[in-house]
Amino acid sequence: MVSSNSSMQDVSLLEHIAKAQCLNEQDEHTLQSILSSKARNTSPAYLDSDADAELLLNIEFNQAVRVRSLVIQAQDRGPEKLRLRINCSAIDFTNFEDSEDTQVIELKADQVSKDATTKLITLHPTKFNHVNSLHILVESDHDNTRIDALDILAQRRILVDLHNKMTKTVMVCISQLVTLKQ
Repeated sequence: MVSSNSSMQDVSLLEHIAKAQCLNEQDEHTLQSILSSKARNTSPAYLDSDADAELLLNIEFNQAVRVRSLVIQAQDRGPEKLRLRINCSAIDFTNFEDSEDTQVIELKADQVSKDATTKLITLHPTKFNHVNSLHILVESDHDNTRIDALDILAQRRILVDLHNKMTKTVMVCISQLVTLKQ
């Protein structure tokens, strides 16, 4: 599913990434180089696959999030297929094949073009509600795959709800501690 424009309710989850790792990336063109600013990459940096066209992105968040959509930009040699998994631990190419995909997305060239700044790749609304980690296997028919920018989006109200729940939980814990000390 692809939406042609970004909703005002969307917020980037890049600042909520606790850890990001990519398997089969070139040493000089890494996932970290396009995520390090915690905003959608606009620098000349890009992610490029090394031995073949596959990339495996493992992204852990610092809190459970509800992922709504992705934005992927590529000048050329962009991804053609995304296989998504959630909440796996220590996943690599071998054990990725041993588990079931949460969602598979076939991409068209215009969905990942460098000009696709507002084109969203919408995820299944009920499958990405409580995401601690997102795993993306990127596939293409090229010799190698290039990604210039990646953004992971959520609805703003979901993050506010998470913050409010965490605040209430902390307040309850403090209240219980005060009661115990009395």
